[in-house]
Amino acid sequence: MKRRKFLQSGAASGLAIATIPTAIGSVTIEALANAPELNSAAQLAEESDRVIVLIQLNGGNDGLNTVIPIEDGLYYNARPSIAIKKNEALPINSTLGLHPALSGMKDLYDKGQLSIVQSVTYPNPNRSHFRGTDIWMTATDAEVFKSTGWVGRYLEALLPQNFPTEMPEHPMAVQIGTSLSLSFQSSKGAAGITFRSPEEFYNLVRDSQGGGSDGNTYPDTPAGKELAFINAIQRSAQTYSGIIKKAGDTGEKEYDAKSKTAYPDTDLARRLKIVAQLIAGGLKTRFYLVSIGGFDTHIQQGGANGEHSRLLTELSGAVSAFMKDIEKLGHADRVAGMTFSEFGRRVQENGSAGTDHGAAAPLFVFGKGVQGGQVFGSAPSLKKDELDERGDIIMQFDYRQVYAAALLQWFGAQGNNVRSIFLDKEFAALPLFTMPSAIHDNSVSGIPNLYLSRCKPSITSQSTMLEFSIPSSAFVYLQLTDIQGNRIQTLLNAELDAGLHELRIDVSKLPQGTYFIKMDVKNYTDVTTLKIVH
Repeated sequence: MKRRKFLQSGAASGLAIATIPTAIGSVTIEALANAPELNSAAQLAEESDRVIVLIQLNGGNDGLNTVIPIEDGLYYNARPSIAIKKNEALPINSTLGLHPALSGMKDLYDKGQLSIVQSVTYPNPNRSHFRGTDIWMTATDAEVFKSTGWVGRYLEALLPQNFPTEMPEHPMAVQIGTSLSLSFQSSKGAAGITFRSPEEFYNLVRDSQGGGSDGNTYPDTPAGKELAFINAIQRSAQTYSGIIKKAGDTGEKEYDAKSKTAYPDTDLARRLKIVAQLIAGGLKTRFYLVSIGGFDTHIQQGGANGEHSRLLTELSGAVSAFMKDIEKLGHADRVAGMTFSEFGRRVQENGSAGTDHGAAAPLFVFGKGVQGGQVFGSAPSLKKDELDERGDIIMQFDYRQVYAAALLQWFGAQGNNVRSIFLDKEFAALPLFTMPSAIHDNSVSGIPNLYLSRCKPSITSQSTMLEFSIPSSAFVYLQLTDIQGNRIQTLLNAELDAGLHELRIDVSKLPQGTYFIKMDVKNYTDVTTLKIVH
């Protein structure tokens, strides 16, 4: 990503600051961007033009009525008034169906452009909207409190060294909304901006210009440093306003950003339409965040019809239109998306024909570059002794396994970088995304001739062959894990010479199921999938 230092005089007024919230307390500047082990990750990220769109389902989406266990009698017993009948659901396999409102997302699934991850949460889930949201935004455990977000910590290594005095040419993260998500906060300050529309943002900053200067001298005190920081953010707002308006304008000569698909008349669709226009208009932003509220369905939730159905209709219609638009605009290969919500709902419906705060729930990952048409995990068990102590669905996958997949596979981040983002914890990335196409050969590491192949065959009852390549002599660690990332067996832990290597793996004595093979070499981590069927 090109970088430039802002030399303009003048600053936006306090009105613009309200549009671009940032940490106003003391800002700790870490030297993460200068760590040598992150250089190749930063280089890959700068060369990549991939984008991910995060869709937040505010309020706690009811996962059981989103991805429905259509053959489970316990589901129907627990929900006498709001259950989705088997003949109403959109079948995706013999035991699962989607809510009938999700026809657009079902089409993406059938085309291999959408996958479902079952029962996602974290250990000891928090059922508070505010705390639950913060945990998802900061990528922490329930008992850990952070003021930086997972996206902000990733982008921090890519920010200019003197940020925010020196700014990226384009904002690295954009939220279409009214306040900036904690996800985009880094220890250097806000790594993203927020606005409701490019035109509104441009007019707001243009009308509020006139005061302040780059040449101001600030006292060497905590208050003086904070004032200088605020002024830098104001100047970034002033400069970004023109860039964003240009990207969002239709009919530009350099870019054809005009939407090529009709969108539904809903808030979420309008926000995703803006995202599509900004992407097609040339904005070099990596992360977008949009949200849809109303999922706190305690009362009269409804089944195939009703409030929850309306929300899922809005979600599905907006995502479907967005993906069609991105395809027609010529950017489908580099855009992916995922949904998330702070928690799921209780298994048992309540006395108000609704559902109360729960724990684990499914999420969707979508895009042409997604390993689509798959369900990761099984239908959640609703047996009383297989629920948690409050009667809620237990975790199959930690949400950071999905984040890790986005960082490692979609953006090509290195394993040590991802571990630092997750506060020195390691999570087995689910194989959700295709690797960056700009990378040489089969490498997903950013280093030529460093890669892990798929298992051949990838579905077997006896044995499989694994191929991997390393560019120089190094210790290689290969381990077999279950679908939750728990180590089953160490396959290899040895120093190997540079070149192509093959390893035959005997799986004849392992139980049937889905497994991952994880490779660690130097600062690089990759994972591939193996299914055992007896």
